[in-house]
Amino acid sequence: MKKLMNGMGNLPYKILAAATVSLAATEAMAEGAGGGDGKSVGAIAEGLVGQMGNIGRLVVGGAFVGGLVMLGTGLMKLKAAAEDPRSTKYSEGLWRVGVGAALVAIPAFTGVLSQTFGLGEVKITAGGGASF
Repeated sequence: MKKLMNGMGNLPYKILAAATVSLAATEAMAEGAGGGDGKSVGAIAEGLVGQMGNIGRLVVGGAFVGGLVMLGTGLMKLKAAAEDPRSTKYSEGLWRVGVGAALVAIPAFTGVLSQTFGLGEVKITAGGGASF
């Protein structure tokens, strides 16, 4: 029974592994059947890196929106505590405002880090030059 439960617990990993192998096989078959016009491993890796960057931008944007929500709820809790201190504590509003401010600051912080380490976006200009 324990072996069966371990097998069931590993089921998502097995499904993911099967999907990965089938995707890689499909890419290899498409490259072989297309006469060499399929994607190379390097092109696939570049596409994956680009998608990971987009996922990072989505997470940072979500953190900003979540921070705005936390700030709003924190301010509403502080207002409720000011109106009736017995029903709501000031600390509930204060920690929400603090967490919200930290989440709102994440995009600025990641922007500074990416510029510091040279990971900013490269933009190709019309003249053929690249700007960072």
